[in-house]
Amino acid sequence: MNKGYAVILTGYIGWGLFPLYWALLAHVPAIEVLLHRMLWSLPVLLLLVILSQRRRSQVKNALLSWQELKWLAFSSLVICLNWGIYIWAVANQRVVEASMGYFLTPLLNVLAGVIVFNEKLTRLNIVAVLFAAAGVAYYVFATATIPWIGLAVGLSFASYGLMRKQMKTNAVPGLLVEILLLLPFTLALIAWLHFRGEAMFLNHDLDTDLLLILGGPITVIPLAFFTAGTRMLPMTTVGILFYVTPSLQFLSGVLLLGEAFDLNKLVGFIGIWIGLAVFSYSLLARRDAPDTAAV
Repeated sequence: MNKGYAVILTGYIGWGLFPLYWALLAHVPAIEVLLHRMLWSLPVLLLLVILSQRRRSQVKNALLSWQELKWLAFSSLVICLNWGIYIWAVANQRVVEASMGYFLTPLLNVLAGVIVFNEKLTRLNIVAVLFAAAGVAYYVFATATIPWIGLAVGLSFASYGLMRKQMKTNAVPGLLVEILLLLPFTLALIAWLHFRGEAMFLNHDLDTDLLLILGGPITVIPLAFFTAGTRMLPMTTVGILFYVTPSLQFLSGVLLLGEAFDLNKLVGFIGIWIGLAVFSYSLLARRDAPDTAAV
C-alpha cells in the first residue's frame, strides 16, 4: 500500500508540474509543441509495450478489433484536443483556468455516469455538483468571462475517460495505438511547418530542440507511474489523490508563473473546492460502509 502511494503520487506530481515544463516552450507555437509531444511519446510508449507481454498482447488485440480501433480513433482526437488546449493555456498564462478543468473532471464524470450509464446520484453527489456549478456560475458573472479553457479541458478529459471506459485496452497500450493512428497526420504537419519555414525545431536553438524531444518522455512517464499505482491502491484512493494534480497546477500558475488571481476568481474556485470536498467525503463514506444504503 505504501509503495502504491509513492508510485501514484509520483505520476500525479509529474502531471501537476506540467505547466512549469510547457512554460519553457512558450516561445514555440502550441501546435508545434503538440505535434512533437505526440511524436516523441512514440518511442517511449513502444519501449514500455515491448517490455511487457501483456501490453504487447493488448496492442495486437486492439489493432485486430475494428470496434476497439474505432473507439481508439475517437479517443485519440479527444486527447489530442485536451493536450493542445492545455499547451496553449500555459503559453498564454491561463494555467489557473486550465486547472479548473481538472478540478471539475471528477464531477463531470459523475454527470456522465448519470447521462450515459443511467447511474443514480446520491444526495451528496447532488450537493457536490451544485456547489461546483455555483462556483463556475459565480466565476462567470463576477468576472464577466466564460472560463472556456477550464470547461474545454474538463469536458475533453472527462470525455476521454468515458471513451476509455468502453475499451478493453489499458492506458499505455491504448495511448500507443492512439499515437500510431495520428502519426501520419503528425508527420505531415511537421513536414508542412518545415516546408513553410515556420518550424522552430532544428531552426531555433539546441535547448528548444531538447525540450521538444523530452516532451515525449515527460508525457509518458507519469502515465506509467499512474497505471502502476492504480493496480496497488483502491480506486477510491486513486480518485481522491488525483486532486494533487490540479492543486499543483493551480499553485504553479499563481505562485510560480505569476498569473493574476483576484477575489472573484477565488470565490468561484472555493465553490468548486467545496463540491470536491463533499464528493470526496461521499466516496470515503461509501468505501467505509459498503453495505449501507446510499445517502
